[in-house]
Amino acid sequence: MKRIIKFYASWCGPCKVYGKAWDKVADKYDGQVEFVNIDIEKDTSGLAAQYKVKNIPYTVLIKEDGSEIEKKGRLSVEELEELVLS
Repeated sequence: MKRIIKFYASWCGPCKVYGKAWDKVADKYDGQVEFVNIDIEKDTSGLAAQYKVKNIPYTVLIKEDGSEIEKKGRLSVEELEELVLS
């Protein structure tokens, strides 16, 4: 199963706007793709460091074959869907 990770912070305005698109796409593809939210200020997994997240929002798609696609910035519903379907 594909996994998509969103790195964000609760104080980040663009992250809040992106959250609406994220939720819409997550609802649509629930059960087909694993959607993971990582608050960079509470990240105990070390994923933000692993991906060297310097700007938020930041999104990483991990495909079934283990390859990764990284996107910086806020994505629209259409852009996020395109990423999920890639």
